[in-house]
Amino acid sequence: MIKNNFNVYIILVILLFLAYIPEGIAQYKFDKTEVFEFQKMELNWGLLLDANQEREETRTKEWRQYEELTTGAAKFQVKSKLWNFLDYKQERVELNFEIGPFGGKGNWIDSSNIASIEADHNILGLRTFASARYASRFYYNNKNYTLVQINGWGRYDLYSQNSKGLSTDSDNVVTPIDTKTTENKFRFNISGRAGWGIGRLNPMNNFMIAEYLLQKYYPNTNFSQIEISNLAHQIANIKNERNISTGHITENETEYLLEYLNQKMIQKPVAALETDWIFGEFEPRLNGSRVEFGPFFNYYNLEPDFFYGAYFLYNNAKYCNLKWNRNFSAGINYNAYKKQDWILAEINLGWSYFIKLKSQFDFGIRYVPGLALNNSDDVKFNNGIIPFVGYFTQLSTNNRIDLKLAYRFSQDEKIMMPGLEFSVSIYRSRY
Repeated sequence: MIKNNFNVYIILVILLFLAYIPEGIAQYKFDKTEVFEFQKMELNWGLLLDANQEREETRTKEWRQYEELTTGAAKFQVKSKLWNFLDYKQERVELNFEIGPFGGKGNWIDSSNIASIEADHNILGLRTFASARYASRFYYNNKNYTLVQINGWGRYDLYSQNSKGLSTDSDNVVTPIDTKTTENKFRFNISGRAGWGIGRLNPMNNFMIAEYLLQKYYPNTNFSQIEISNLAHQIANIKNERNISTGHITENETEYLLEYLNQKMIQKPVAALETDWIFGEFEPRLNGSRVEFGPFFNYYNLEPDFFYGAYFLYNNAKYCNLKWNRNFSAGINYNAYKKQDWILAEINLGWSYFIKLKSQFDFGIRYVPGLALNNSDDVKFNNGIIPFVGYFTQLSTNNRIDLKLAYRFSQDEKIMMPGLEFSVSIYRSRY
């Protein structure tokens, strides 16, 4: 118990330390009634490399099957994303498809009243994955909103499996096994939530671009926050006219921007501005706070197959200055399941560092505590911690690299599977 409490204290100290760092570099105070729009649709295609720890277990009174694998895959990926953040709604749609070879190494247990098999196995085959996500927050006024969110994914694996181990029958007779089989596996998941919330996370992407361009090309002029905001709204107007089917002409967009700078802000046109305008294509960089709660459900075609409950979530993001963003979230949910209920929480604290308009470096930590509620007299506490880093860069107008790395430390595997999470995407983007 002392050791577990010590680990929790260390985690809390790290979280508090990270939370304190940015307050000294905060620069702006944004009006909570001001709304920044962000509309963008992009189509990405390229190579995805990933590695992960996977685990599956099916258990009945007479039979148990357990599989634990370390897998790696190289897949071709096509992904479409849509952000439609307006004053009265914030809508996001994502469609994704992946296909490519994968391999894995791990162990397998298949036990019953008749026999028990324990084996190491290697797999090699083809993995296909597809997913869809939709989320919409509809604002009745500047603060209050309702949420509808639905997610689904499916994965089909076709692979060759080589298993080596021992089989022990009911008479304790041990027999070595060495088999090669062709297997297939289909898994799918659908989840959804509805909720009510207060607050707003504003996308600051266009404000960031406005601040960067003014600092770089007009360094001898001190611009007020209102002037930067006005230019950000003009940038949003220009970018919102883009059409992914016909594309956009960078030269025309920069002409509109320079015309605004000259006529509305009395600034001389700058010929080199186009070299920076082609960048700044980050996912939403947010500022503000919101609280939301409501019911949810989750269905998976393997145990735990269906559970439901209620959740509470708090998000806070701080646009500190041009280079730094602080991101914090804390949530808790109660999960009801036919065999056992549990309470799961997650605290997420991270930082984003932006290098000019081209690159973004992320780092932080997630803390996940959980309580398994077997009955009123048996409550089990477990927790896990996940440090993470990420890096995104725009190599050119359309070429991107996105790298993510995390490691799961878990006190108990019931909370999460300990091990490495890694992915790198190298792709082209049309927007």
